[in-house]
Order: sequence, then C-alpha cells, then structure tokens
Amino acid sequence: MLTKWIDAADFKSRGGWQLDTQFVRETALPYLIACNRPGEPAENAVAKFTLTEPGTYRFFVRTKNWKPAFSPGKFNLLINGSPLPAVCGARPQYSWYWDIAGDLYLPAGTHTLALKDLTGWLSRAAAVIVTNNMDFFPAGEPERFLWQRAEIKGLSQQIQNGGNFDFIVVGGGPGGVPAAIAAARKGLKVALIQDRPVVGGNASDEGTVGLDGAGGPNEGAQETGIANEIKCVRNRFGLTWQGAMEKLVAAEPNLTLFTNTLCTGAKTESSRITEIECTNTLTLQKSRFTAPLFADCTGDCWLAYYAGALYHLGREGRHELNESVAPESGDLMTMSGCLRGRAKQNTLAFTGFYAEDTGRPAPFTLPDFATKLPEGEALCRNAQRLHSSEWWLEQRNDFDDLYDAEHTRDELFCLTLGYFDWLKNSSPLKEKATNYAITKLSIFNAKRENRRVVGDYLMNYNDFNCNRQFADTVAYCGWNLDLHHVKGIFSGSEGPFFSNTRVPPTPIPYRCLYSKNILNLFVASRGISVSHAALGSTRVESTIATLGQVVGTAAALCKKYGATPRTLGQQHLKLLQQQLLLDDQTAPDLKNKDEQDLARGCTVTATATAEQEVLESCFEKTHTVTPKPENLINGLLRDTTTTSNGWYACCGLPQSITLTLPQPATVGALQITTDTDLFRPFYSYYEVPFFGKTATKLQAELLTNNGWQTVGTVQHNFLRQMRLSFTPQTAKAVRITVLDSADHQTAKLFEVRIYSKAADFEK
Repeated sequence: MLTKWIDAADFKSRGGWQLDTQFVRETALPYLIACNRPGEPAENAVAKFTLTEPGTYRFFVRTKNWKPAFSPGKFNLLINGSPLPAVCGARPQYSWYWDIAGDLYLPAGTHTLALKDLTGWLSRAAAVIVTNNMDFFPAGEPERFLWQRAEIKGLSQQIQNGGNFDFIVVGGGPGGVPAAIAAARKGLKVALIQDRPVVGGNASDEGTVGLDGAGGPNEGAQETGIANEIKCVRNRFGLTWQGAMEKLVAAEPNLTLFTNTLCTGAKTESSRITEIECTNTLTLQKSRFTAPLFADCTGDCWLAYYAGALYHLGREGRHELNESVAPESGDLMTMSGCLRGRAKQNTLAFTGFYAEDTGRPAPFTLPDFATKLPEGEALCRNAQRLHSSEWWLEQRNDFDDLYDAEHTRDELFCLTLGYFDWLKNSSPLKEKATNYAITKLSIFNAKRENRRVVGDYLMNYNDFNCNRQFADTVAYCGWNLDLHHVKGIFSGSEGPFFSNTRVPPTPIPYRCLYSKNILNLFVASRGISVSHAALGSTRVESTIATLGQVVGTAAALCKKYGATPRTLGQQHLKLLQQQLLLDDQTAPDLKNKDEQDLARGCTVTATATAEQEVLESCFEKTHTVTPKPENLINGLLRDTTTTSNGWYACCGLPQSITLTLPQPATVGALQITTDTDLFRPFYSYYEVPFFGKTATKLQAELLTNNGWQTVGTVQHNFLRQMRLSFTPQTAKAVRITVLDSADHQTAKLFEVRIYSKAADFEK
C-alpha cells in the first residue's frame, strides 16, 4: 500500500493562492487560501507527486467551509488536468474537516495535482492525502492526524534542541525587535522567536501599521532611542518599517532570528520559565529553547499564558481601579483589529481592500455571504478614500480573535465586502466610486487588543492628565486614550470612539514591564501591565518600541548582577535609567547624572551659536527657542515647545564646540547626540520632509600637551547618536567640529559626553 501526504507548503507553484500560517495554533496546519482578485477564481496552485505503483487512489483534502450557510469557498482537485468529482469546501460544518475529492486510477510515475478555485471567494486547503489503501482514513483530531502525517512523510517526531541563549525574545514586532537589539548590543546571546516569515508585527509589510506614538497628538514628543533609529534607517534607505527592522536585526552578530517559529508551550518550575517549546509553522517541526530570561513581545501574550502568568482580558469593572470610563462590571470586550495589507511591494498600504479605477463603470453586487451595512448616510461615517477602507472598519468587540482567530478574520472579510458595497452603492462617494473595483483583499488581521500581563503595577486611566510621576519611570506614552467603540462600525451616530481623550506625554513605570508571578519574564508589547482604558495610549508601535529597548537593556543588567526583573528594579533602578539615557532612550524627568561623564563639569564655548531657533512642526506650527552652547551638558536630550536643550549653528559650516575640562583627565571615548527632528512629521503616514540640522560629518580633537590632536571622525551619519573610541590620553579640552550636515548649512547638537574609556558606554 502507498500513501502520500502533500502539505500546503509543498505546492511550489501557488498561482493566486497564498500560504496562510496565521492560525497554525488553532488549525494545526498552515493552509493555502485562494485570495487574488475577489469574485474571480484564482489561478491554480500546483504540486507534483510520484507514485511507485499503479492502482486506484483516493484523494483526501483537509479543507473548510468558512461560511457554512453559503459555501463561498469551493474548489476542485485536478489530477493531470482533469477534475475529481467532488466539490470541496461545501460541507455544512463550521470546523476544518477531511473531504474525499474522489477516486482515480493512476499509473506509476509523476503526476500533477492542482487546486482549482471555483468562486474567487477565499477557498482553502491545508493538505492532500493520496492513498491506494481504501481502509485508511485521516484522523480528525490534530494530535492524531499530525502523528499520521509524520508516519506518512517519514518525519522525526523528536523535539529538536533550538539552543541555549542568555535571553529569548518571543515576538518579532515593534517591541521584540528593539528588545532583542538592545540586549544583543550589550553582549547577550539573544534568540528572537517570530511566528511570521518577516519581522515587524503590525508594522510589517503584512500589517502596514506605522510607528506612531506620543509625537502624534503632542508636538515634539516623538520617541528617541532604537525607535528613532528605526525611523532614521527607514527614511535614509527608503525602506518600509519592516525593511528598517530587518536591516537592524541583520547587523547584530549576537542576535539569532528564528522566523516562522510559533511559541506553543512553556515549562515553568518554581515560578520561573525553564524552557519554551516552539513549532515551525511551515514544517511543523518542534524545538525547545532554553534561557535564564525571557520576554513576551507577542502582543497576544502567548508565552505568558503558557508560563502561567497572571493576566487581564477585556475591560475591567469600575470597582477594580475606580476608572470613570470603565463599565460597571468587567467584560470580555476587546477592540477589533483591521485587515491590513499592501497591494504590491513598497506600494501604498491599505485597510481591508485595495480598489483601482478601471476607467469604466464597474458594478459591484454584494455576495450573499457578506455583511450588509446600513444604507446611504445611515452608517454615520465620513469616508474619504476610494482605494481602501478606513481604520474604523471594525467588527463588534465581542468577536474573539484570540481563541477563534480565523473565524474573526473571516468575519472581517465579510465586513470589508459590505463596506465596499456601501461605498459603491449607498455612500456619498458612490458617484466617484463608479469605476472602482476591488483588485486585492488582505488576509492579515492587525489586532489591537488581547491579554495584558499583570505586573507589580497596573497602569490605569487615573494615571493620565494628573502630572503623574513614578520613581521607576523608564519610558512614556502620549497617544490619545484611544478606545474604539464596542459596536465597531455598527455604532452609528455614536461614532467610532468610546474614548479619544487627548493626554500629555505620560510616564510608564518599569513595574509594568514584567510579570508579577513569573520571576524571569519581561513583557514589551501591547500586553504590558495596563488596564483596558490605559491600553488606549500605550498600544501604539513607537511607544512599544521604547518598551522593548527598556526590556532588552534590563535583561543585560539582570545577567550582569544576577537579578530578576523585579530585583533589578528594586536594587539597580538608577543604573537602568542612566543606561537608557546613555543609549538615547529619553523619558519624563530623567536627566543625565552619570558620574563617569567628564563633560558634566566642563566649560562649553562655541565658534557660533544662533540667537534664536525656530522649531517647525506639522500643521504649519512653529516655536521659537533660544539655543545655548552650555545646553550640551545640561543632561537633557531634546527640545520642548518652549525650551531649547541644544546648541544650534546656523551661519554656515564648519562650526566647533569646545568643552574645557576643569582639570586634565584621561579621555578615550566620546558620544555626540545630534538632532533628527522630533517635531515633524507628527504621524507615521506623513511623507517625511527634508530636515537639515542633522550633523552628518564630525571631527573630534583633544587638547593635549602637544596641542590639538585629531582622535576621530564621523562621516555619512544620519542617526541621532554617534560614538567614537580611541587610545586614551590626557586632555585639557575636547573640540567637536561639525564639518557637514544634511543641508550643508546648519547643524544642531543636543549633547556631548566624555569618557575615560569605551567601556564606560556600558554601565
């Protein structure tokens, strides 16, 4: 008897079918989904298989009728170009199942198997089994059919050793990437475990959500540190957010990236994670990884869940935290995600669908399985775009995209089609939309909310708009308290928001970034220790990136001092805060107090300083401040709308700044921070304007007993922070000369630090 198992990933020619691995946790297998031009059958997906003996073979297909009352996703199996008798994807059952496509006599040899989409409406197939054993039937339970799969394909079921690391980061999104980079730069051997084929999470080319943060609603409040570095790399090289993160990850020799690797379990002893189990979403091979420290950056907090960490899900009741915006009783309402995608590589991102002007009328009839939205203007939404839907195309909040994620995504498909029907046939834009037709649907659900791990402090609504101060501040948020309406797009005249209260930059305490009961678990994602209400501000990507840098830095200090995340905060908090500032991670009320920084006692002079400086922000706003040379040692690394904390030269380059030491000292390292514009643009979707004040070329000199000696140069800079190290020598003064800048005329510096040796960069 002969049996062949053909996985979705074995189809090397996929035509108009896409390989979807988002739901392996619940479906057990990745699958192909027919998603090309909606309503038009997708081009065939094709695989080859070889039979060593002739005979009559039965073809089983693992498939799903994703809308049972309507069976929208139907397809045939073609063998050598001829269809088998059954129409697959049409059985009236909700869950995935094995269907029999048909029986066929085949000679020995190589044959062609094709998936022929019949509808253009999201047909799906996870595996095909070819067998001449008529007594064989594939099991229904995942654990059993995966065992059958391994037996048929000759795969080892032994769990492989993924490796031992100093620090394991699970989740390669805007929090996980900076966490892994920060730890790797400090010498830790880091594993970055990412379930998708690419890094970036919601900010990837799949999710296409930009790195927004406190700088959106608050002028001059854009994040610094690795979050700013990602932005600078993106702008400098014309990359997407994903491309910028990939470039930075690839540059770290201590960082090993594992893509298509899904965390599916954890072993915990004495309240510590000892190992995690992961599954490759393409091959389904399982691996174990070990480390003394872990970070959950998954967004949905799956590692924390498997480890037994305490967490909240949904909205807290008003009695819990005395939040005025909370419901009387807690519930499971979590904000809906949106389907997000990109029409082509590096092209405009879209929400839900991408539509194009066909040049002629393109009628659209809503399929019977899709969601019908209110007629005309009854939807109470101000649609502005024709090529895509809007951010508020959301389902009701009682859909479960944690445990029933595929169904929730599918209902977003139905909603997307209903919105396009409204746009074309009922909305105020219907005449302008006459020639528009959908050419692409997204299959990626960019989620907004799920579990939130409980830390030693639960940040909540009352921490905003009250000038709250925390002794353990390590980052800040400032996005509006952006809570979407629980009815989603069906909220009518109540609008898309439950709350959209504007808040100032608000500190985030370190105690929110680790688990209360799992001693070696950090968290850096939308799942940090916050209430549902506070999540409205902390959940955006640039804020999350700063949390990732905190966690990666803290992990390095934990290793150095043999500390847990909690005891590090109790015993070495000031050290953590000063290291973050040294690495350009600014936060409210944090100021450089590094006793090893020799610049703090210097006298500062400049060849030229502008009397005033105009800070330009979006929406044609400007602010006039007064720059001074001595600002370079005031311990602050950014301007406000009223105060300059930098030195600005605007009368042509080169210009120099000189720091004279109070007495000769050994100097072996310098750090210079320039300006990369924290005022423009406010939002990630704005086109980045030219900014001229960034110092691109520098020369550093020391005044020794032999006069001025050049000790280093920086060329082609585009980042905020520059470091130079050299043979230590005794110096009386340090001179930094800005030789060039982005506009070749002006230059801005925020800080110069002076150290005896390069090792002082790490506290």
